[in-house]
Amino acid sequence: MLKKLKPTIAIVDSGLGGVSVLNAMIAKFHSGNYIYFADNLYMPYGKRTKQFVAKRMDKIIKQLSEKYLADKIIIACNTASTSIEKRYDDVLTLKFNENETYLATPLTKKNLPEYNIVADSTLARFIEKYIDNEKKLTQVIKSHIKKLNLTSKNRLVLACTHFELVADIFKKLLPNTEIINNSSFLIDNFEFNTNTSQTCVEFLCSKQSKQLQDRFFSLIRR
Repeated sequence: MLKKLKPTIAIVDSGLGGVSVLNAMIAKFHSGNYIYFADNLYMPYGKRTKQFVAKRMDKIIKQLSEKYLADKIIIACNTASTSIEKRYDDVLTLKFNENETYLATPLTKKNLPEYNIVADSTLARFIEKYIDNEKKLTQVIKSHIKKLNLTSKNRLVLACTHFELVADIFKKLLPNTEIINNSSFLIDNFEFNTNTSQTCVEFLCSKQSKQLQDRFFSLIRR
């Protein structure tokens, strides 16, 4: 049974992309109690409807708040962040700036038509599948950079936390482009009293998968 440690930060994503946010939180606070929820049963969110994703967030937020007593919930998914219409207490979503150029999913682009967004429908799934194969991921990302003409960008914000997981590959393949993680804008301004000297991470998912859990813990930077 999950430990109900206090205070607790919950991080939500459709898959493993939100690990980039978790790692940044651990790096910032050096400790804390964290719950990570991967909605892998419905991953990726990028091809689903806004209404579907919003309903999933309602259900997940309620469960994390009521059953697992999370003090703060971070929606570490740009697609979900742009799909939520309700305002929740103690729930933080990723934000967008109209002056930036973003690489994101089709649903994020659809949700934010007024923003400068380059959309890709397959890259998040490739990253989820090949996250432990840097050579394969480099080949895939290189082909997407060419297809999306990303070499023309002087500054590019990765607006999908799956993309943030492989930010180093983007930086290597786009040496003349400034690569920014969209979640950094939230994390840099996030304050929280962890009230512990240790780091405890619990993993939850909507479809039980030992392989996903093992891959999750292999990505955590302590």
